[in-house]
Amino acid sequence: MQNNFGLKDLIVIALILGLFVSVWVSIYQDDRRWDETQVANKRLEALEQQIVRLEDGIARRPVVVAPQGGGTPTAPSNPAPIPDGPVTTTAAASGFEWARDDTDVTVSIPWAFSSDPTDDPGFRIGGEFHEIYEGQPPKLTPYTYADVYGRRVVDMVCESLGWYDPKTLKMRGLLAESWQYPDDGTWLRVKIRDEARYSDGSPVLAEDVRWTYEDLLFNMQIEAERFRSVYNAIDTIEVIGDPETSRVVEFTFKSPRFDNLNQAMGFKVLPKHIYQPWIESPTRYNQSTSLTVGSGPFRFPTVDPDNPWTPGTPIVLVRNEQYWGPRPPLDGYRITVIKEYATKLIAFNNGEGDMIRPNSEQFVDQRGDSKFLEESEARKWFNMRGGYSFIGWQCGPRNGGKLTPFHDKRVRQAMTMLIDRERIRRDISKNLVNPATGPFLSSTPQSNPDIQPWPYDPDRAVALLAEAGWRDRDGDGMLEDEDGNPFTFEFTYAKGNEGTANMAGFMKSEFARVGIDMKERLIDWSVLVDILNRRDFDAITFAWSASAPESDPYQIWHSDNIDNQGDNFIQWASDDADRLIDEGRKTLDFDERMKIWHQLHSVYHEEQPYTFMNEAPWLRFVKKKAGNVTEYASGLEYQEFWMGQGSQPMQN
Repeated sequence: MQNNFGLKDLIVIALILGLFVSVWVSIYQDDRRWDETQVANKRLEALEQQIVRLEDGIARRPVVVAPQGGGTPTAPSNPAPIPDGPVTTTAAASGFEWARDDTDVTVSIPWAFSSDPTDDPGFRIGGEFHEIYEGQPPKLTPYTYADVYGRRVVDMVCESLGWYDPKTLKMRGLLAESWQYPDDGTWLRVKIRDEARYSDGSPVLAEDVRWTYEDLLFNMQIEAERFRSVYNAIDTIEVIGDPETSRVVEFTFKSPRFDNLNQAMGFKVLPKHIYQPWIESPTRYNQSTSLTVGSGPFRFPTVDPDNPWTPGTPIVLVRNEQYWGPRPPLDGYRITVIKEYATKLIAFNNGEGDMIRPNSEQFVDQRGDSKFLEESEARKWFNMRGGYSFIGWQCGPRNGGKLTPFHDKRVRQAMTMLIDRERIRRDISKNLVNPATGPFLSSTPQSNPDIQPWPYDPDRAVALLAEAGWRDRDGDGMLEDEDGNPFTFEFTYAKGNEGTANMAGFMKSEFARVGIDMKERLIDWSVLVDILNRRDFDAITFAWSASAPESDPYQIWHSDNIDNQGDNFIQWASDDADRLIDEGRKTLDFDERMKIWHQLHSVYHEEQPYTFMNEAPWLRFVKKKAGNVTEYASGLEYQEFWMGQGSQPMQN
């Protein structure tokens, strides 16, 4: 055999090797250029942050602080936070030229981190926090979103004049620097912080407050009925001074009410110059999924009406570099959705998320798993937003048609006594929850301590059903009404929660024993709001989450909110409840108001429009590489989180 390898072949190999080396050098240089570009970008971003902070320092005005023990208020050049909450001073003091002369001024604690992330060992700036939701929010647009997931996102992007201190739950100024609120509760004048700005750098003005309330929220073509039923105490809003520049706004209330201050301070303020063109077509705004711009610590990377975020895709927020307050350490906050709890836990354990909400069984199992606890923490705490779970009985006609069996309170009482709620708490909720007796959490003074949960009592339930006309009339083991119609109903609940499915199985078995046929109807979370709006259910279960330390029962329970897609979707009407709700809202004395809420609690207990199931804690699994995930009485403060070494960088 001849060896045909010659000079020509050697030259070809040399050329190939040379080409390979050339390509490798080129790739290496490109990588170096990419690294250098990234470093330059980081330096540019840091420079931008420094510039914004310098602008803040120039824009901030001294805060007038009333000295301890009396004396004349002063305006220090480097004001310190007020130690124990808002202080009151006189309108005549220097720096309060905006104020009315007849009422003292309340100066709020400047808003800052409730738990300073920079105090943590290993603190670093940057990285992306990834949370996995179990429910898919259909909308993130302010005032048209309708679930807790939409609210969480809007809360990170938009702000109100005031909000509740995470630790004390007392109202503090957020966008509001100071305010006047007389004892009779008839008006409120607010001074907005000079440094407050939106994510596009424009200032937050008094006209934005007026426009948000009067022209957007109370534009009857905007589908914001849920919010109108909450923020309905305000009669007029007036801009004090030039609308183009003024940061002073005055509210006049329809009547004295216990929550007037919280209402005026609590609704999200939106930038008029951005939103006004968007609401020129109310239909387009109503159908939008993510027209979300505000003054909060996070923002959407882009907000484009023609190219919006759509359900099923990740929700990506980035740090708002224009934020007037303490800026988040995180570069960004990413939210994805996995509806199945088992799948969600697998993804979390595989490092695909930094925080999830587990079900009770997962929580009990994983908190005892030493391998799981090497990288993750299992958190449990009761807080303002924990809320309560319930089964809502359709008290009116379903979908505009026939009445369900639950229009009769005796039937509702019977259904409650047929559900072994203690067994559900033990076997499904793993004793992590507390029993609920009404919509007022037992930890609050609104709750009537004399009310005890209805017992599990099938015999008494059967007697009540017979009294209401439901008997086994033909010996087939099924209950029928006087016309021979069997007692059958649909129980509606969202897919993906194994605990709820198990609860439905328990209920179905219990009801079948006494002759009631319960059919299960599983739905996707995204269609829940439509089902509620159409009143298209017999019985339904989910949970309410509170947004204030003292709940206003009007939104859910007053008969005013049965129509127009209001949140009284069970269509329960009670003259006693309406009277007590109206009376309680206008009672300013705290102790007297609590007595009224206790009476209202008794009405709920007797009527059982809901079967009140459990008061739920917040359960969270959190990766240990995430820092400063602090448990507060208000829930969580997402802008305080930071990510340690090994965390994911911000993704596009």
